[in-house]
Amino acid sequence: IVVALIRARHNPRKLFPESEIMLPLVVLTGVVFLGVAWSDTMRPSNGVLIMPMYVAFVFAAPSLIEDRKDLERIVAAFLIAASVLSVVAIAQRVLGVFQWRAILIQSDDYSYRSNAFFADPNNLARFLAISIALSAGLIMVTGPRRLTVYIAAPMMAVCAIGIVTTASRSGWLGMLLASFLVVLMSPIRRYTKARLTAIAFGSLAFLLVLLFMQGGANAERVKSLTSGIQLIGQREFLIKGGWEMWKDNPLVGVGSGNYQHTLLVSYLWTLPWWAKTTLSHTSFISILAELGIVGVGMLTLFAIRVIVACRTAYRLYDDRYSRLLAGWCAAALIEILFQSQSEGRLLEEPFLYLIFAIL
Repeated sequence: IVVALIRARHNPRKLFPESEIMLPLVVLTGVVFLGVAWSDTMRPSNGVLIMPMYVAFVFAAPSLIEDRKDLERIVAAFLIAASVLSVVAIAQRVLGVFQWRAILIQSDDYSYRSNAFFADPNNLARFLAISIALSAGLIMVTGPRRLTVYIAAPMMAVCAIGIVTTASRSGWLGMLLASFLVVLMSPIRRYTKARLTAIAFGSLAFLLVLLFMQGGANAERVKSLTSGIQLIGQREFLIKGGWEMWKDNPLVGVGSGNYQHTLLVSYLWTLPWWAKTTLSHTSFISILAELGIVGVGMLTLFAIRVIVACRTAYRLYDDRYSRLLAGWCAAALIEILFQSQSEGRLLEEPFLYLIFAIL
């Protein structure tokens, strides 16, 4: 942001991208900040306080992206970062090094959920999921180039192992969703899309068979995907608490960042005696409870503008590379929205704004 401000000091208009998503993004941020005024605590949370910096990044970053080479550098940085994170995650699980969060070690003393440099394994899985989808799209669309042969292809192999070590069920499903959408929207022949999809699902079935034969913690977590209640886990009563908040405050909710405080003070009766988690893990319920119909309505309008922007960007360019990136941006945004319904972190997710800036 500082670099962009210095570079654009003689022409500040460069810091205002001509995009359909900018105005609703600013209005949505304003609604989130106004929500602090009617919360019980009237104190903004860290997620609310950091939003202006994220929005400023969306304004500033496009002025630094001048040509395709800049985009290729961004893509390369994405893939290299994912590779490094995956190596660290694998080392955590296999070698038992770099394990800096004791809470991630389960009672059986071997099913460590790798988190690399993230506080939460689910956040690592989210980054790896959209990175794998990007890598797959590059290999399909651009063919054998230095970026795909030396970075993208090896990265896919190591990240496939890395995302397994996170033991993130939502991350696994998000990776499948994002990869499928990238294949679906990539500018390649339909026959190739169908063949790749068949190969991918066949390989997935083979890997699942091997995983179930081996057994262990990861196999049990995969099996839990078939049980809705078990998959929701502790989130079921958190959803109920948020729903009760909205029913009592339907228009504007209980205020930004006020979910946990309100749950513990006024809706303690919705918590079972064994509950240890009080932070909302479902982004839609968080927004509904904290900002009510106003917040959900503004988020819906913003989502519509983003969909239109993705469609416009895809149709605006004829070259395959630009269309690939437009399709990947759409797939990444859908993956982040999907995973936020079981792990929280939507408007406070930094990668969300990175995708907006690239789009």
